[in-house]
Amino acid sequence: MKQAAYTVKLSKTLYQNTYRCILSNENEEVIGNLRVVPGLPLDRNEIPENAPTVPPYLLVIVDDADINKDNLIDFEERTSYALLKRFSTEYFVPQHCQFYYPSPAFVFEQPDSTTTPIM
Repeated sequence: MKQAAYTVKLSKTLYQNTYRCILSNENEEVIGNLRVVPGLPLDRNEIPENAPTVPPYLLVIVDDADINKDNLIDFEERTSYALLKRFSTEYFVPQHCQFYYPSPAFVFEQPDSTTTPIM
C-alpha cells in the first residue's frame, strides 16, 4: 500500500531562494529538518542559442531526519512528492528533487564505509 505524502511547513531564510522546511508524517510527528534551494534555470536570452534546455529542480539538503538504510527510498519518494507539490506554481514547476545528506548516521555504521568522521 502506498504511503501518503509528508506534510511540509516552510519558512524563508535570510538567503535568496533558500527555505527551511519541517517535515511531518501522517501522525503530525516531526520526522525531518531540511533546507530547500530551488534550482532556477537562466532565461533563454541569457545563454547561448545552442545551450541545452534544463528543467527547474529542488536541491534538498537533509539536515536531520528519521531515516535509515531501510526507509531511505520511501523517505525520498514521499518527501519529493510533498515538496514538488508545495513549490509548484504557475511559473515554476520543478521536475525532480536532488537530495544531499551531510552526515547520515547509518553510513558511518557500515564496515566498508569510506567516510571518515572528522574529530
